[in-house]
Amino acid sequence: MPSTCLKCYADLAQNDDILECSICKGINHYYCAGYTEHNFKKMSNNTKARFTCENCLVIKQNSPKSNNPDRKTGATLENNIQELTRSVSFMSKQFDNFNVKLDNVILELKNIKIENEKIKSENNRLSEEVVILKSKIDEIEQFNLGITVDITGIPKTIHEDCKLIVEDIGKKTNTEINILEAYRIDSIIPKRSIIVAKLATRDMRKNLIRNVKSVKLTTDKICNSWQKENIYINERLTKLKRTLFYQVKTAAKEKGYKFIWLSDADILVRKNENTKIIKIKSPQDINHL
Repeated sequence: MPSTCLKCYADLAQNDDILECSICKGINHYYCAGYTEHNFKKMSNNTKARFTCENCLVIKQNSPKSNNPDRKTGATLENNIQELTRSVSFMSKQFDNFNVKLDNVILELKNIKIENEKIKSENNRLSEEVVILKSKIDEIEQFNLGITVDITGIPKTIHEDCKLIVEDIGKKTNTEINILEAYRIDSIIPKRSIIVAKLATRDMRKNLIRNVKSVKLTTDKICNSWQKENIYINERLTKLKRTLFYQVKTAAKEKGYKFIWLSDADILVRKNENTKIIKIKSPQDINHL
Protein backbone atom coordinates (compact mmCIF):
# COMPACT_ATOMS: atom_id res chain seq x y z
CA MET A 1 0.00 0.00 0.00
CA PRO A 2 1.31 3.51 -0.84
CA SER A 3 2.61 5.31 2.19
CA THR A 4 1.88 8.87 0.99
CA CYS A 5 -1.25 10.80 0.02
CA LEU A 6 -1.56 11.31 -3.72
CA LYS A 7 -2.85 14.84 -3.15
CA CYS A 8 -0.71 16.34 -0.38
CA TYR A 9 2.14 13.79 -0.54
CA ALA A 10 2.14 13.54 3.29
CA ASP A 11 3.05 10.25 4.95
CA LEU A 12 0.06 8.19 5.96
CA ALA A 13 -0.36 6.88 9.49
CA GLN A 14 -2.09 3.63 10.37
CA ASN A 15 -5.06 5.39 11.90
CA ASP A 16 -5.60 8.07 9.17
CA ASP A 17 -9.01 8.20 7.60
CA ILE A 18 -8.33 7.57 3.94
CA LEU A 19 -9.98 6.84 0.63
CA GLU A 20 -8.50 4.34 -1.86
CA CYS A 21 -9.06 4.94 -5.60
CA SER A 22 -10.96 2.05 -7.14
CA ILE A 23 -8.95 2.42 -10.35
CA CYS A 24 -5.31 3.29 -9.57
CA LYS A 25 -5.43 2.14 -5.90
CA GLY A 26 -3.85 5.39 -4.82
CA ILE A 27 -4.54 6.65 -1.29
CA ASN A 28 -5.96 10.09 -0.44
CA HIS A 29 -6.83 11.73 2.84
CA TYR A 30 -10.59 12.15 2.81
CA TYR A 31 -10.18 15.90 3.21
CA CYS A 32 -7.65 15.93 0.34
CA ALA A 33 -10.32 14.23 -1.75
CA GLY A 34 -12.70 17.12 -0.94
CA TYR A 35 -14.89 15.55 1.71
CA THR A 36 -15.73 16.92 5.15
CA GLU A 37 -15.36 14.73 8.22
CA HIS A 38 -19.14 14.59 8.59
CA ASN A 39 -19.69 13.47 5.01
CA PHE A 40 -16.82 11.00 5.16
CA LYS A 41 -18.33 9.31 8.24
CA LYS A 42 -21.72 9.05 6.58
CA MET A 43 -20.19 7.28 3.48
CA SER A 44 -20.98 3.56 3.23
CA ASN A 45 -18.28 1.01 2.56
CA ASN A 46 -19.72 0.43 -0.90
CA THR A 47 -19.44 4.14 -1.69
CA LYS A 48 -15.89 4.22 -0.39
CA ALA A 49 -15.07 1.19 -2.54
CA ARG A 50 -16.27 3.03 -5.70
CA PHE A 51 -14.24 6.17 -4.92
CA THR A 52 -12.25 7.52 -7.89
CA CYS A 53 -9.41 10.01 -7.46
CA GLU A 54 -9.24 13.24 -9.49
CA ASN A 55 -6.53 11.94 -11.86
CA CYS A 56 -8.48 8.83 -12.77
CA LEU A 57 -11.69 10.81 -13.02
CA VAL A 58 -10.08 13.08 -15.67
CA ILE A 59 -8.77 10.04 -17.54
CA LYS A 60 -12.19 8.39 -17.36
CA GLN A 61 -13.92 11.49 -18.71
CA ASN A 62 -11.50 11.58 -21.64
CA SER A 63 -11.74 7.86 -22.30
CA PRO A 64 -13.22 6.56 -25.62
CA LYS A 65 -16.47 5.62 -23.89
CA SER A 66 -17.15 9.06 -22.50
CA ASN A 67 -15.53 11.17 -25.26
CA ASN A 68 -14.73 9.51 -28.61
CA PRO A 69 -12.16 11.62 -30.54
CA ASP A 70 -12.99 9.87 -33.80
CA ARG A 71 -16.62 10.72 -33.35
CA LYS A 72 -15.73 14.34 -32.61
CA THR A 73 -13.38 14.47 -35.58
CA GLY A 74 -16.05 12.95 -37.83
CA ALA A 75 -18.64 15.46 -36.64
CA THR A 76 -16.22 18.36 -37.15
CA LEU A 77 -15.34 17.11 -40.62
CA GLU A 78 -19.00 16.76 -41.51
CA ASN A 79 -19.67 20.28 -40.25
CA ASN A 80 -16.74 21.58 -42.28
CA ILE A 81 -18.02 19.80 -45.39
CA GLN A 82 -21.48 21.26 -44.88
CA GLU A 83 -20.03 24.73 -44.37
CA LEU A 84 -17.86 24.33 -47.46
CA THR A 85 -20.89 23.15 -49.44
CA ARG A 86 -22.86 26.19 -48.31
CA SER A 87 -19.92 28.45 -49.23
CA VAL A 88 -19.56 26.84 -52.66
CA SER A 89 -23.31 27.17 -53.23
CA PHE A 90 -23.20 30.82 -52.19
CA MET A 91 -20.20 31.54 -54.42
CA SER A 92 -21.88 29.73 -57.29
CA LYS A 93 -24.95 31.94 -56.96
CA GLN A 94 -22.75 35.00 -56.74
CA PHE A 95 -20.85 33.91 -59.83
CA ASP A 96 -24.11 33.31 -61.70
CA ASN A 97 -25.29 36.78 -60.69
CA PHE A 98 -21.97 38.22 -61.81
CA ASN A 99 -22.26 36.47 -65.18
CA VAL A 100 -25.75 37.87 -65.63
CA LYS A 101 -24.54 41.37 -64.79
CA LEU A 102 -21.52 40.95 -67.04
CA ASP A 103 -23.73 39.82 -69.92
CA ASN A 104 -25.94 42.86 -69.36
CA VAL A 105 -22.91 45.17 -69.34
CA ILE A 106 -21.55 43.58 -72.54
CA LEU A 107 -24.95 43.94 -74.20
CA GLU A 108 -25.18 47.55 -73.09
CA LEU A 109 -21.69 48.26 -74.43
CA LYS A 110 -22.64 46.70 -77.76
CA ASN A 111 -25.75 48.89 -77.90
CA ILE A 112 -23.66 51.96 -77.04
CA LYS A 113 -21.16 51.05 -79.77
CA ILE A 114 -23.96 50.67 -82.30
CA GLU A 115 -25.46 53.98 -81.19
CA ASN A 116 -22.06 55.68 -81.39
CA GLU A 117 -21.59 54.38 -84.93
CA LYS A 118 -24.98 55.80 -85.84
CA ILE A 119 -24.08 59.15 -84.28
CA LYS A 120 -20.70 59.14 -86.03
CA SER A 121 -22.33 58.37 -89.36
CA GLU A 122 -24.92 61.08 -88.80
CA ASN A 123 -22.21 63.59 -87.85
CA ASN A 124 -20.27 62.76 -91.01
CA ARG A 125 -23.42 63.22 -93.06
CA LEU A 126 -24.17 66.55 -91.37
CA SER A 127 -20.56 67.68 -91.83
CA GLU A 128 -20.80 66.92 -95.54
CA GLU A 129 -24.07 68.82 -95.76
CA VAL A 130 -22.51 71.79 -93.94
CA VAL A 131 -19.63 71.82 -96.44
CA ILE A 132 -22.11 71.68 -99.32
CA LEU A 133 -24.24 74.47 -97.82
CA LYS A 134 -21.18 76.65 -97.22
CA SER A 135 -20.12 76.07 -100.80
CA LYS A 136 -23.56 77.02 -102.13
CA ILE A 137 -23.70 80.13 -99.96
CA ASP A 138 -20.24 81.09 -101.15
CA GLU A 139 -21.33 80.60 -104.76
CA ILE A 140 -24.31 82.91 -104.19
CA GLU A 141 -22.10 85.52 -102.54
CA GLN A 142 -19.56 85.22 -105.35
CA PHE A 143 -22.29 85.62 -107.96
CA ASN A 144 -23.41 88.84 -106.25
CA LEU A 145 -19.80 90.05 -106.47
CA GLY A 146 -19.67 89.20 -110.15
CA ILE A 147 -19.60 92.86 -111.27
CA THR A 148 -17.11 94.00 -108.61
CA VAL A 149 -13.31 94.41 -108.89
CA ASP A 150 -10.44 94.89 -106.43
CA ILE A 151 -7.80 97.46 -107.44
CA THR A 152 -4.48 97.51 -105.56
CA GLY A 153 -1.44 99.76 -105.90
CA ILE A 154 -3.30 103.09 -105.83
CA PRO A 155 -1.79 105.34 -103.11
CA LYS A 156 -4.20 106.81 -100.59
CA THR A 157 -4.63 110.60 -100.67
CA ILE A 158 -6.56 113.11 -98.59
CA HIS A 159 -10.13 113.70 -99.77
CA GLU A 160 -9.69 111.14 -102.54
CA ASP A 161 -12.58 110.33 -104.87
CA CYS A 162 -12.41 106.56 -105.47
CA LYS A 163 -15.07 106.69 -108.18
CA LEU A 164 -13.11 109.34 -110.10
CA ILE A 165 -9.90 107.29 -109.79
CA VAL A 166 -11.64 104.22 -111.31
CA GLU A 167 -13.03 106.40 -114.14
CA ASP A 168 -9.46 107.57 -114.88
CA ILE A 169 -8.30 103.95 -115.00
CA GLY A 170 -11.05 103.23 -117.53
CA LYS A 171 -9.99 106.20 -119.67
CA LYS A 172 -6.27 105.28 -119.56
CA THR A 173 -7.06 101.75 -120.71
CA ASN A 174 -9.72 102.77 -123.27
CA THR A 175 -12.36 100.77 -121.40
CA GLU A 176 -15.96 101.86 -121.42
CA ILE A 177 -17.27 101.43 -117.87
CA ASN A 178 -20.22 102.57 -115.79
CA ILE A 179 -19.30 102.71 -112.09
CA LEU A 180 -22.14 102.08 -109.65
CA GLU A 181 -20.02 102.64 -106.55
CA ALA A 182 -16.37 102.73 -105.45
CA TYR A 183 -14.75 102.83 -102.00
CA ARG A 184 -11.44 102.04 -100.31
CA ILE A 185 -10.76 99.24 -97.82
CA ASP A 186 -7.78 100.14 -95.65
CA SER A 187 -5.17 97.66 -94.46
CA ILE A 188 -2.47 97.72 -91.79
CA ILE A 189 -0.01 97.46 -94.67
CA PRO A 190 -0.59 100.56 -96.90
CA LYS A 191 0.34 98.76 -100.14
CA ARG A 192 -2.39 96.19 -99.47
CA SER A 193 -5.07 98.87 -99.25
CA ILE A 194 -7.58 98.28 -102.05
CA ILE A 195 -10.23 100.18 -103.93
CA VAL A 196 -13.41 98.21 -104.52
CA ALA A 197 -15.40 99.19 -107.59
CA LYS A 198 -18.82 97.89 -108.55
CA LEU A 199 -19.49 98.12 -112.31
CA ALA A 200 -22.74 97.94 -114.22
CA THR A 201 -22.12 94.66 -116.08
CA ARG A 202 -19.92 91.59 -116.01
CA ASP A 203 -18.55 92.44 -119.44
CA MET A 204 -17.35 95.81 -118.14
CA ARG A 205 -15.60 94.05 -115.30
CA LYS A 206 -14.04 91.51 -117.65
CA ASN A 207 -12.86 94.18 -120.14
CA LEU A 208 -11.39 96.41 -117.44
CA ILE A 209 -9.38 93.58 -115.90
CA ARG A 210 -8.09 92.48 -119.31
CA ASN A 211 -7.11 95.97 -120.44
CA VAL A 212 -5.35 96.98 -117.20
CA LYS A 213 -3.22 93.84 -117.39
CA SER A 214 -2.64 94.33 -121.15
CA VAL A 215 -1.24 97.87 -120.90
CA LYS A 216 0.56 97.14 -117.62
CA LEU A 217 -0.93 100.22 -116.07
CA THR A 218 1.13 102.13 -113.47
CA THR A 219 0.19 104.83 -110.98
CA ASP A 220 2.16 107.64 -112.66
CA LYS A 221 -0.13 107.33 -115.67
CA ILE A 222 -3.10 108.17 -113.44
CA CYS A 223 -1.42 111.04 -111.58
CA ASN A 224 1.93 112.62 -112.48
CA SER A 225 2.73 113.35 -108.83
CA TRP A 226 2.44 109.69 -107.80
CA GLN A 227 5.50 107.50 -107.56
CA LYS A 228 5.50 104.86 -110.25
CA GLU A 229 3.94 101.61 -108.96
CA ASN A 230 2.19 98.76 -110.74
CA ILE A 231 -1.60 98.73 -110.58
CA TYR A 232 -3.23 95.33 -110.12
CA ILE A 233 -6.87 94.54 -110.74
CA ASN A 234 -8.74 91.33 -110.00
CA GLU A 235 -12.23 90.01 -109.55
CA ARG A 236 -13.67 90.70 -106.13
CA LEU A 237 -13.72 87.38 -104.22
CA THR A 238 -15.57 86.17 -101.17
CA LYS A 239 -13.55 85.63 -98.00
CA LEU A 240 -13.56 81.87 -98.61
CA LYS A 241 -12.39 82.31 -102.20
CA ARG A 242 -9.71 84.85 -101.24
CA THR A 243 -8.28 82.46 -98.66
CA LEU A 244 -8.26 79.60 -101.17
CA PHE A 245 -6.69 81.80 -103.85
CA TYR A 246 -3.89 82.82 -101.48
CA GLN A 247 -3.25 79.16 -100.58
CA VAL A 248 -3.19 78.19 -104.25
CA LYS A 249 -0.72 80.96 -105.16
CA THR A 250 1.62 79.95 -102.33
CA ALA A 251 1.50 76.22 -103.16
CA ALA A 252 1.70 76.70 -106.93
CA LYS A 253 4.79 78.91 -106.72
CA GLU A 254 6.50 76.39 -104.44
CA LYS A 255 5.77 73.65 -106.98
CA GLY A 256 6.97 75.65 -109.96
CA TYR A 257 3.64 76.61 -111.57
CA LYS A 258 4.11 79.50 -113.97
CA PHE A 259 0.49 80.67 -114.39
CA ILE A 260 -2.05 81.38 -111.63
CA TRP A 261 -5.16 83.43 -112.47
CA LEU A 262 -8.91 83.96 -112.02
CA SER A 263 -11.67 83.57 -114.55
CA ASP A 264 -15.23 84.33 -113.41
CA ALA A 265 -14.08 83.60 -109.82
CA ASP A 266 -12.65 80.23 -110.85
CA ILE A 267 -9.10 79.66 -109.63
CA LEU A 268 -6.96 78.31 -112.48
CA VAL A 269 -3.33 77.18 -112.59
CA ARG A 270 -1.01 75.97 -115.31
CA LYS A 271 2.56 74.76 -114.85
CA ASN A 272 3.73 76.00 -118.27
CA GLU A 273 2.53 76.59 -121.81
CA ASN A 274 2.62 72.89 -122.66
CA THR A 275 0.56 71.62 -119.72
CA LYS A 276 -3.18 71.53 -119.19
CA ILE A 277 -5.13 74.06 -117.14
CA ILE A 278 -6.16 72.88 -113.66
CA LYS A 279 -9.21 74.25 -111.85
CA ILE A 280 -8.91 74.44 -108.04
CA LYS A 281 -12.21 74.13 -106.21
CA SER A 282 -11.13 73.21 -102.67
CA PRO A 283 -8.05 72.96 -100.42
CA GLN A 284 -7.99 69.22 -101.18
CA ASP A 285 -7.31 70.01 -104.84
CA ILE A 286 -4.10 71.81 -103.88
CA ASN A 287 -2.60 68.50 -102.71
CA HIS A 288 -2.91 67.15 -106.27
CA LEU A 289 -0.81 69.87 -107.83
